[in-house]
Amino acid sequence: AREYGANPWPAAAVAVALPFAGFTLYFDASMWIAGLIATVWTAWFWWAARRVLNGRLNPFIGFIFGYLLITNGNPYGALSAVIVLMGLALEALLHRQFRALWKLVLMGGLVGCTALVAYLPLLLTAEVGWRTAKGIVNDGDLAINSLMLMGTSTSTMLPDLFVWRVYGSSVPVAYSAWFLLPILPWLNWSASRTKARQMAGLWWVLGVYLVLALGPSQIWMFRWPVRLLEYVWLASFVIVAVVWSQGVRTDAWKLRAAGSVVIAFAGALIAFLMAHDVAERHLVGLIVQVALIGVMIVFALKAERLLPGLFIAGTLATLVLQIIWMPYSTDGTLWQFRLPSSAAAAADYRGRVQGPLLQVAQIDVTATQVREEAGGWLLFGSMPGAFGVESTTSYTGLGFDVFAGALCISYAGATCPEAFNVAFGALPDAGGARFVDATKMNTVLVENRLVPGVAQFEPPPGWRLAETNEWVAVFVRDSPLPWPDSRLSVADGVSVAAASSSDTSEILRVSTGSSGGSLTFARLAWPGYTATVNGEETPIITNSAGLLRVDLPAELSDAVVSIEFTAPGYGVAVPVLLMAILAAAAQGLVVARGAKPRRAAADD
Repeated sequence: AREYGANPWPAAAVAVALPFAGFTLYFDASMWIAGLIATVWTAWFWWAARRVLNGRLNPFIGFIFGYLLITNGNPYGALSAVIVLMGLALEALLHRQFRALWKLVLMGGLVGCTALVAYLPLLLTAEVGWRTAKGIVNDGDLAINSLMLMGTSTSTMLPDLFVWRVYGSSVPVAYSAWFLLPILPWLNWSASRTKARQMAGLWWVLGVYLVLALGPSQIWMFRWPVRLLEYVWLASFVIVAVVWSQGVRTDAWKLRAAGSVVIAFAGALIAFLMAHDVAERHLVGLIVQVALIGVMIVFALKAERLLPGLFIAGTLATLVLQIIWMPYSTDGTLWQFRLPSSAAAAADYRGRVQGPLLQVAQIDVTATQVREEAGGWLLFGSMPGAFGVESTTSYTGLGFDVFAGALCISYAGATCPEAFNVAFGALPDAGGARFVDATKMNTVLVENRLVPGVAQFEPPPGWRLAETNEWVAVFVRDSPLPWPDSRLSVADGVSVAAASSSDTSEILRVSTGSSGGSLTFARLAWPGYTATVNGEETPIITNSAGLLRVDLPAELSDAVVSIEFTAPGYGVAVPVLLMAILAAAAQGLVVARGAKPRRAAADD
């Protein structure tokens, strides 16, 4: 806001309010940290890029902020970088800053080069992976509408969002700030016309994000339009701070006051229509907001300098009420198992379940009213890992097609009943080894209601039924795994003298007979793996379970087999990144050297 000419206190008032906007507070800050970081770096990159455009910051600093934004890995950060740069380019064209524009274009292009290291591996693995949907989808999931935006200054509005199988949000996700809409009638919009070209980038960013936020539920990899609200608020708050800094208008003050009050009542009405079961909460929220608006009107007429303090105090007071009424989001918990949340529960789970874990369970099978008790055993999403247990059936944003198909596994780690038969079934292209052995599982946890009669199942040799209860049957390995220092799981026709591994490599010494043999590893065969036998490259094979397999020739004697993984595309992306860094440093050096004579001339 200060970069666009806002005064310090108006800028401070909106800066305090922005982190407590509904989506930021209840979703990104608690669930999607990468999205929160992308929003933060967007603000910094926008500030830096505009200063670069106006010659007040070395472009290498702008490149650093752009690098941090892009390589965060959140695609919304990459999108915001493009939209912000386009807005700044518009400002440059309107001001006929053609030379400065080329400087910005060069810096932006170098920032774009850093995207390869973050996103090229994703694109190169897309052919073997899956995501929940592709293309343009308009199913209404986490999609906002104009009515929600009309009530954005109402702190108690629980919008009619379709949130992961549940209609209606438990938190004010579309809330921005109590003052954002009520202050609009008091702003000196006519005076802001003199800054129309200066603010063109702001209006561009706001307009683009409004269109996208009100658009389809998904466009390519960008889904759930509610995620774009943060960027709408970022641009909106800066615009308000800049225009507010031109002074408030007090002519026709009764009409302006009426407008502010009507906005508050309209927001409360919208909130009531969306969630009438908390009418008392809406009433209290309305009373508090109208009281704040009343003080705002008095200050606008008598003591304008006190408005920023009022806005900050009102933001904090509203936040206190929201925390009392809605301390956390329960959106989506109907498809979760009311997960345990204490350290003691985590330690208890860790003591009962040894990873790697294969869980055969469905999210919707166990009744909601007993999920809290079942949650001591049945964990979905990333919770097993959070509790310290490695789980094969856990959350994934990008699954491996063949492996997911074998277990019919969902993004949240849920499976179908047939996954139980697959787990203890043989893999013909892994030497007849069972799936649980080929993947080096230690525990198989099965939901009773998903697989009726599972407690009567007779496990194969090497496994035993360790426990049964109302919710699950737990099968554990009772004989040690071979090659404990390696991900090697099956050696068919191969004698293995030594095997060791790291996160990205395997080294083995092997011998084969007259028919050759094969090695199967408990690794998904993602693109990026290479294999050599005595230094000569050999093909990587994906077996029927999605596991990595290497076929070996006959008559090997003490041969060295090496498996290496490098993220696909890094052979191109890393050199491009290094060249971009060097080019950005060179641009920064050239600009810095050119600035010295100008400063000297100015001093003279």
